[in-house]
Amino acid sequence: MDRKHSKLLEMSEAIYAEPDMNKKVKFNRGEMEERIVDIYVSADTLRDGETSTKREETADTAPNNGPGDQHSVHVQWWERPSGVAAVCLGLLCVLLLAGIIGQSLQYSNVSKNSSAERDQLQTSNNNLTKERDQLQTSYNNMTKERDKLQTERDVLSGRLTNLKKTCPEGWQRFESSWYFLSTETKTWKESRQDCLERGADLVIINSREEQEFLFKLNKRVWIGLTDSDNEGTWKWVDGTPLTTWYWYYPQPDNGGAKPKNGEEDCVEIRTDQSDLSAWNDLSCAENLHWICEKVV
Repeated sequence: MDRKHSKLLEMSEAIYAEPDMNKKVKFNRGEMEERIVDIYVSADTLRDGETSTKREETADTAPNNGPGDQHSVHVQWWERPSGVAAVCLGLLCVLLLAGIIGQSLQYSNVSKNSSAERDQLQTSNNNLTKERDQLQTSYNNMTKERDKLQTERDVLSGRLTNLKKTCPEGWQRFESSWYFLSTETKTWKESRQDCLERGADLVIINSREEQEFLFKLNKRVWIGLTDSDNEGTWKWVDGTPLTTWYWYYPQPDNGGAKPKNGEEDCVEIRTDQSDLSAWNDLSCAENLHWICEKVV
């Protein structure tokens, strides 16, 4: 390095020295170019990137004498510190851009996933709300059923209490009713009036068991069935229509062609039948025993 410095100083002194006008010096073109290159090459070891750039420019502008010219110098861009810095800066920009893009994609995926999870949670919440409403409705219905059963239980309990009471004299108990069998005979209307005065009414038959109980009393008796309001339309004394019947054949016939005491609009239970089919329509003016019923 000291030799280069010395040479540089000598050449600098030679350049800046006052020329001797009396001496003739000849330089050919090649020698001049060699000296210029030596100066710049030597200076490049001491200077920074700026000196290196000047050396490149000098070498590029030097005349090209063709393939035989061995003194031209071309400095590559990667040998310059500024070029390396530019490349590094470019790489950093590329890496930064890639990082930003990656973060954006990741955020986009996270946002999509969050939106999908939110929709799923909303759907689950809606389903739970519907199930809650259905359960509430079922609970309300069960509460109503419970209250209804409680009321029916209270009614049955009251009836049971009444059944446990001793029947009044002359009455018989069957299931949830008391029955009074008369010892005298009257017309159908007179018989019903007697029942009403006793706080009851002519019997209404609601089941086969009840028909069997009455049939076993073995008496011709009035029951609370009539079509006096509308011929052929049979109703019980409480106004309910007839749905189940125990007529013996071929009744009811309304007395046939020549009714004895007018139209037969009231019903009796006969005792001359062998089974439960023992109902017969009869004139309401006939005198028969009767049966009163009181529901307790």
